[in-house]
Amino acid sequence: MWGLLWEFYATPECFAIRLFRLLPIYRLKTTNVVAAHVIEGRFNFPAILNRGSHPWNTVTIGNRWPRRWVLVEKRWWPRFLAITPKNPDEFAAVLIHKV
Repeated sequence: MWGLLWEFYATPECFAIRLFRLLPIYRLKTTNVVAAHVIEGRFNFPAILNRGSHPWNTVTIGNRWPRRWVLVEKRWWPRFLAITPKNPDEFAAVLIHKV
């Protein structure tokens, strides 16, 4: 998944965000991913609250207004990371080792 200046991707080993496709700015090993949930809507607070999260411990990364998001549950604060990949189901499956 890419934006104007950045891209993020998931492999079986890690989830990473790079600036200008070269400079790594964030990396999360998949061993530190607790779960990945596909949710509907950008501000779907009931879905976020049902997962045990709150807006203050969720980081949102999105470049458009999609209906479906992947909510990544991590082992440390902020506990949740919400992102918008092109194929949310496939992205979530890679993060939780189901591919």
